[in-house]
Amino acid sequence: MIILNHNGMRFLDSCLEAVAAQQVPGGCEVLLVDNGSHDGSIDHVRKVYGWVRILVLGRNTGFSRANNLAMGKARGRHVVLLNNDTRVREGWLAALVTAADANPRAGAVTSKLVYADRPEVIQNAGVLLLDDGGGGDRGAGEQDRGQYDEPGPVFGFCGAAALLRREMLDDVGCLDETFFAYYEDTDLSWRMRLRGWNVLYEPGAVVEHVHSATSGERSFFFTFHADRNRLFMLFKNASPGFLMRSLRSVLSRVATPQGSKTSVETGYRHPHGRVAASFCLHLPEMLMKRMFIRARRKVTDKEVEGWLYPRAEWDARFV
Repeated sequence: MIILNHNGMRFLDSCLEAVAAQQVPGGCEVLLVDNGSHDGSIDHVRKVYGWVRILVLGRNTGFSRANNLAMGKARGRHVVLLNNDTRVREGWLAALVTAADANPRAGAVTSKLVYADRPEVIQNAGVLLLDDGGGGDRGAGEQDRGQYDEPGPVFGFCGAAALLRREMLDDVGCLDETFFAYYEDTDLSWRMRLRGWNVLYEPGAVVEHVHSATSGERSFFFTFHADRNRLFMLFKNASPGFLMRSLRSVLSRVATPQGSKTSVETGYRHPHGRVAASFCLHLPEMLMKRMFIRARRKVTDKEVEGWLYPRAEWDARFV
């Protein structure tokens, strides 16, 4: 199990105590990978949680690279990713492993995430691919009335709490490190599906999550990476037709985020220029990755696009 940490001292006791209570046959190693923390969290873990292996990177390398480095150090046929701002419930890890073992073509098994401060509200029950090329947290903001209590296939996994099959990673590759943070899980899910792997949602694996605790929801950092990486994901994975259909919509949403107040009202600056500049800088790299991914696909685009969720229905949930 890999737990990513960046100045997460305030979360670690709750997270690690819940992890310590998990039981699976054969046990589970826990590897804490630290992205340049300076809040004393590493010394605290060494002192209190001697059973945790620690990988210190010395600087913030981003979500993708830190997890990839840890995956290279981790042992076992499954790799479990877990954010430090989580508290897993009893039976979480066993539920993920049981689901993976029962479904050999499941490249990933994703958890049921609820908000830590509102545990009766869903944060993520799998990842959706919207029909304009965006992504969405399935069930986000809904009262948990049992509507997501059935296991089954979903388009993608949430990187905050998911099991990844080692065999799948060897076949498809790891998280894209150019993304740094956000959309790297949806990108890997798409690549996974193009190679014929599935993603399963397991409702018995419940996690309480402090959403966007590290970066801040709708912060400049969050908006820049989410908007840019969505474009990266499309250029790498989408069929030519879907790519062309979605680009205009995605670019228009970057330019004018729907439902937001103006920058004059809020003082918020959207990183339009930085998104465009970074996207253009990395375009040759993304085109090379696209050629590689598209050449190796085993599944038709039509099958993948059968997972598309209407943007209009998604937006209507928030009206």
